[in-house]
Amino acid sequence: MDLFYKNRMLHLALLALCVSFTGCGGGLNDQPDLGLVTGTMTFEGSPLSGASVTFMPDSGRPASATTDAAGNYELVYIRNTKGCKIGHNKVVITSVVEGANEMEAEGDDGAPAESTKEKLPAKYNTDTELEADVKAGENTINFDLKKS
Repeated sequence: MDLFYKNRMLHLALLALCVSFTGCGGGLNDQPDLGLVTGTMTFEGSPLSGASVTFMPDSGRPASATTDAAGNYELVYIRNTKGCKIGHNKVVITSVVEGANEMEAEGDDGAPAESTKEKLPAKYNTDTELEADVKAGENTINFDLKKS
């Protein structure tokens, strides 16, 4: 074999190796640019624990979180990916966490326990007036919610 043919075969082998590292679908990522979003929620001046917060972009997948005992949250886009789609988002906050065990949510008389009733006004959830503009990088977005 001549030197030209050996070099060409070597180049083709290297090219095939490089392509195999990218794998199927590895070259394209359909995930949008995300900004990390954290914050604290209070209701009437006290930390709002166990609340569900959802940021809903104008288009695309929403990001959500549940507040801890101190009212802190950190949005998750999907699975273990933290963040939220960059841009304008409507924000929905509810004190009722969906998927709660129905038996735990019932009182002794079979009626829903007080903790399963929505504590927050509709302007924060079903008729939300809340909005947030998420930017690239870290975002701290706090909410101080009031009854009226």
